[in-house]
Amino acid sequence: MNTQEIITPVAKFIEWTFETVLVPMSDPFNSGVIVLGLAGLLFWLRLQKKYTQKAEQDGDLV
Repeated sequence: MNTQEIITPVAKFIEWTFETVLVPMSDPFNSGVIVLGLAGLLFWLRLQKKYTQKAEQDGDLV
């Protein structure tokens, strides 16, 4: 038994794992990250608008 007989099945298994599990999972994960980022951006902009309005009313705006 040589090393190639051990390494080749392991490599085939790793390749199968990437093609079967990780590649199909990547699209929804990427979309989820983008949606989460947009939601965070909208929350931050809404909060910033609230702080700016409060600063304008109090006269603290720089």
